[in-house]
Amino acid sequence: MIIDSKGKLFGKVSIIDILIILVLVAAAAGVGYKFTKSKTASPFVKTDTLEVQFYQEEVNDFTAKAIKEGDLAMESEQSADFGKVTDIKIGKAVSWAQNPVGQVIPSSKPGYSSIYITMETKGVLGDTGVKIGNGTYNIGKTITLKVGKALFFGRISDIQKKG
Repeated sequence: MIIDSKGKLFGKVSIIDILIILVLVAAAAGVGYKFTKSKTASPFVKTDTLEVQFYQEEVNDFTAKAIKEGDLAMESEQSADFGKVTDIKIGKAVSWAQNPVGQVIPSSKPGYSSIYITMETKGVLGDTGVKIGNGTYNIGKTITLKVGKALFFGRISDIQKKG
């Protein structure tokens, strides 16, 4: 018989011992799986201090004037922390329209401005862009940027390592 009268398998190991070993192996496998599949950033990755510049060609004046240096900025799709605003440059709006001879030319319209917003944030600068939070960003990427109480739709115009 495989199990004797004392409940031992082959007369040497009890079934309870085998069950305890199986539970321990399953628990160790579960913990190992959890740590290998974790999507959290490694604490050993060195982050850089970055200056990210954002540009929007045309925004209404009241939105452009609603922000100030020191406001917090966040990219809305990935909820990436773009840090604090360090510089704001407001200029004439850039609208593209056809003139009477059919040429597409830049023009401006009253009540609108263009805006450059420079932010200081932490990220990992690589060969294919910069990783900020859960997102990867490149120059030219169109993003929705929340700054203070204002919302902007434009592009990243520059990314530089600070210092």
